[in-house]
Amino acid sequence: MIEVQKKHSRTSDLAKFKRQHILTAARRLFNANGLDGLSMRDIAKEAGYSLGAAYSYFRTKEEIQVELLAGILGELTRQIKAALTRTEGQDDATRHAFTIFADYFREHREERYLLLCTLTDLKASGTDIPAEVRKELDSRLLTLMGLLAHNLYHHTPASPAHAQEETTDFVVYLLGLLILENSGRLQLLNQSGQEMVDRYGERMLLRMTQQKEKE
Repeated sequence: MIEVQKKHSRTSDLAKFKRQHILTAARRLFNANGLDGLSMRDIAKEAGYSLGAAYSYFRTKEEIQVELLAGILGELTRQIKAALTRTEGQDDATRHAFTIFADYFREHREERYLLLCTLTDLKASGTDIPAEVRKELDSRLLTLMGLLAHNLYHHTPASPAHAQEETTDFVVYLLGLLILENSGRLQLLNQSGQEMVDRYGERMLLRMTQQKEKE
């Protein structure tokens, strides 16, 4: 019985290692060529596997995209945590986390493209994405939003519920802004993405103060 468990554990660990190896290869290709440069054949070649072997660990390229985005959200969360540690106690700490989040996807075109494509296509391709992969992406997104909400609550008079609502509103606002920016429509509307993020942040803080005065 113990030997069977050990064998199962070794098999599971090997599968995890190979999945991560393929994901690492996909990330290298993504960094070099962008989202449009990703294909299962190229990913398999970069990882040193046959195409069939790659498909035995990932059903579709879209599944790899979801995992890549989850990894990026995790990296961004760690980046924001580190930045908040450095700015603790400073006057601009309240908006700093939101600015980092917005600036990252505004300044990284391919990551922005990956975010928008993955989130908009996830429901349509959901049948091809394992539940645990979708759950991991949701968990990374909620963790990031939770960090933003906690920072807002910590530095403003907002209640936890109000901070969470404002964070959700900001993320929805940012996604809409990114869609317009990605399509070139912001320029058509004679708007600056940076100015819109800054303006939203200022108004968000004003709402925090006004809400506290009403209570």
